[in-house]
Amino acid sequence: MKKTSKQDHLVLGDVERMINLERELTQFNHERSLYLAESRLTVTQTGETTLLTDEMSPQSSYYNRVIGFGPSDLERLSAILEHYAAAGIDPCFDMSPDRQTSEVAEALAMQGFIPRLQLAFLKHERFGEDLEVGQTGRPPSRAEIEISRVSDEHEAVSFIRLIELSRGGDGTELDEVRVQSKSRYFYRDDFQNFVAYVGGEPAGMGSLFIRGDTGYLANDFTFPDHRSRGVQTALIHHRLRMASERGLNRVYTDVEFATASHGNMLKCGFELVYMNSFWMKSALPH
Repeated sequence: MKKTSKQDHLVLGDVERMINLERELTQFNHERSLYLAESRLTVTQTGETTLLTDEMSPQSSYYNRVIGFGPSDLERLSAILEHYAAAGIDPCFDMSPDRQTSEVAEALAMQGFIPRLQLAFLKHERFGEDLEVGQTGRPPSRAEIEISRVSDEHEAVSFIRLIELSRGGDGTELDEVRVQSKSRYFYRDDFQNFVAYVGGEPAGMGSLFIRGDTGYLANDFTFPDHRSRGVQTALIHHRLRMASERGLNRVYTDVEFATASHGNMLKCGFELVYMNSFWMKSALPH
């Protein structure tokens, strides 16, 4: 019997695509970051494992991440840890369930790592169907929700201000030169950003990251005064419609398990593919 490759396997093919897409998205997010005054992201491949390292941001578990580590690279664990130790960094191991065997878990635990966070990774591949009804659910009928895509530098600068507001800031911490230099990332064809308005007031935001025939919904945020009014659901449906018009074959996303966002994604037709675990150094002695 012919052995099924990971790419041909119904679930493992999605895992591999999401791992690759997540790696590309991380690198892109690093390039467009508004908050890294100094940074230097390096990407090192060892076996099937990718090491993301930013020595200028040693506390960042997002930019100092080990992706794809599993049984086939278990003998490389010491070298991987030495790679980060040389920069004074405790990395985060981004573990998909197919790679998190008992041997891998035991080896990480022996080095003081524990699973401290999980994310649900979801897939949608039926968004080409009628978006008004059917498998994708019924989008909100509230006429007051209007969605606009960020399309030029001026709109990108305004969008960046909204990002700062979503983080609890007032815009004073942003460097104007950096805002101008980074604004070009926010209206690219492969990184589309959208703002939902209610009564002319910004109510929510969301992004669509595109690589090849695959999309990734990211950066969903609804401002507190507009929550529970269908804003995120409207943004999800809008981006799925954009993905359909673009001719994409599939769209992925990640959410914290059992959150409102998780529920909204399921209502819009997304399905769970797997749960990812993030292993980080324990704060307790072991």
